[in-house]
Amino acid sequence: MKTEFFESDPFSPRKADLLIAIETDYRFDKGDEVYIESSGRNTKVRIMDVRVHIKSGVMTREILALKL
Repeated sequence: MKTEFFESDPFSPRKADLLIAIETDYRFDKGDEVYIESSGRNTKVRIMDVRVHIKSGVMTREILALKL
């Protein structure tokens, strides 16, 4: 499943910058901590919200994450 990680505003569940987009079936839950290594940078985030979208039979999800 296409999964996009977005940086979240710390005070409201709004999308900000796209951190990374991956293809995975892993189940992410609110409160999980994830380490993202991309382009020579390491970023630790905590998952705040998982949003699933289904359009024309294709499922994708957005993960809102707070940088730690």
